[in-house]
Amino acid sequence: MLNVIYQPVQKADIDYYLQEYDDILIGQRRTYSTPLMNKRYGPTLCAELLKRIFESYLHWSPTEVRDCLDKAVIEKMKLGPLIKRIPCPPEINRQEEFCFVAWYLYPKTRNANNIELMLKLYQDIVEGRASKYPSNYFDGSEGYWRARILLLMMIREYLPPFPNVKSLYAFFASTAGRKALEKYKLVLPMRELFGSPLAYLHGSLNKNQRSEFFFRKYSRSSDLVEERVDEKRAVESDTSDKIGAQIIVEEDQSVKNDDSGNVIEIIM
Repeated sequence: MLNVIYQPVQKADIDYYLQEYDDILIGQRRTYSTPLMNKRYGPTLCAELLKRIFESYLHWSPTEVRDCLDKAVIEKMKLGPLIKRIPCPPEINRQEEFCFVAWYLYPKTRNANNIELMLKLYQDIVEGRASKYPSNYFDGSEGYWRARILLLMMIREYLPPFPNVKSLYAFFASTAGRKALEKYKLVLPMRELFGSPLAYLHGSLNKNQRSEFFFRKYSRSSDLVEERVDEKRAVESDTSDKIGAQIIVEEDQSVKNDDSGNVIEIIM
């Protein structure tokens, strides 16, 4: 995620690197010095240098950086090596979309939150506009969090409403649940992090929706539960226990909206 905020560096340092940039721009120099390309400090230096270029050379506002930066400008202004040092959210294709540069330099220009980026990536994969998840997307605690949210997104966006918690557990204990994960491209996190569709569901629901009773009940079966889920839903319908679309997201009213977009909270 794009949560790192760079620290400004001394003006004298940027003036020095700005001279390097001028030399590269007019063809008197081919590469930047080692400190500017350093993996540890490079993002901070490059961010400050890019701000100077956008503001003093192109006379762009922060929103113009977000909306106008493209391949043609990057090539003409020879900004490629500098932009390569700017962190980019894994959901963004940094070869095609350059809004992340403005997001990093000017955080208030951010117009998509992490959940929205994840949903866009997930929909692109399901609908064939993207071929796969980024490398290491499900690694570590952040990857575990992504896996949970994506399953809830699948339930909200692609499955019909479930009348109650039992029918939800029954579905993911059946072959229909496994087929849904295959169809909607979530077999990878299921296998890597949970081991079964039922465990994936149980680990993804928030504590108020999670049921240890139904998890144990359906886990005891040695075979996948084969139930006609549609018939069960009709019989077991409980209007006081609707899960449906509200299972995923709710707006956190305790957090005020700002220029970066609404703050969305996943119900854990």
